[in-house]
Amino acid sequence: MTPGAPTTEPLSGDLFFSRGRGVQGWVIRRASRSTVAHCGVLVRELEPGVWRTHEAFGGDGPYGGGSGLRERVRPLDGEPLRVVRPWRSRVERDLGLLRSHQLLDQGYDWGEIVRIAGHLLHVPPLQWLGTALSRPDRLICSNHCAAVVLAGRPDVDLPHPPDRIWPAPLLDALLPVSETWTPAPAAR
Repeated sequence: MTPGAPTTEPLSGDLFFSRGRGVQGWVIRRASRSTVAHCGVLVRELEPGVWRTHEAFGGDGPYGGGSGLRERVRPLDGEPLRVVRPWRSRVERDLGLLRSHQLLDQGYDWGEIVRIAGHLLHVPPLQWLGTALSRPDRLICSNHCAAVVLAGRPDVDLPHPPDRIWPAPLLDALLPVSETWTPAPAAR
């Protein structure tokens, strides 16, 4: 489980990053000037290429489960993904997974999405409104993943507080301290 150890198979506790979907994904990609707009935690492989995940969506999301941070089932070949393993040991991974389970059922932080849109549009009042609407008991996907990483790896240096980080800066912060790869499409 050492970063840099060669592997191409996702494991429980790995994080995934993707383009996201719809207008919300587009806004996040544009605001962060990145191809990444969504992330989540791989919890358990159910069958080859299909995982139980913890993901935060503003609506029901493409994999069901309702708004907020929910347990979902997703195929890894459904969209371009980047998989990241920040853990150096099973203990770190288990602490991260425990934190992910503790955060389940938190609501979605639409205030943070408003703040991101204000950043994209260069409208400070919209950024301030988003900050005012944001609540500590709600989160977006990258807030969840940042909390998971810091639970197991408090030494990871993030460029923003975990409740204010977007997917792209989180991925950038994890790349130097993680093993990473893009899964191959599943054979059909």
